[in-house]
Amino acid sequence: MGEFIGELMALFADGFYRRWHVARTTRRLAAGRPVRVPCSARPERRTGYTNGSLHITPGADSVALVSRDDGRLDLPAGGTFHEPEPDTWHSQDWAATGYLPPGAGELVYLQVDSRYLPMVHVALADPRSQRTA
Repeated sequence: MGEFIGELMALFADGFYRRWHVARTTRRLAAGRPVRVPCSARPERRTGYTNGSLHITPGADSVALVSRDDGRLDLPAGGTFHEPEPDTWHSQDWAATGYLPPGAGELVYLQVDSRYLPMVHVALADPRSQRTA
């Protein structure tokens, strides 16, 4: 019974924390401050996903994908989004999308919590809309 209660506590705590972090991230972006979004990513040529974070600076021309394993990968903004891989999702809460950077770049599959996905789309597709005066 104790394990069950522990699992329920972790489930509710994670949901509360994630809602709080999404609200905080939205406020920081609206204020023109940089944010980090938890993410898993996989370039098309690799087989496994790497956990890391997207470092988004409002109005910047690129978004940095930073992980401990692979270091830093800059994703130029202004690319296109494509359908995700259907069988590689971490969980139902994590939305996946394929991002093709402009200029013959390599397709990168990104997985973020579904509540962060609109922020990621704006940061990569239309970063000029986030520029502050």
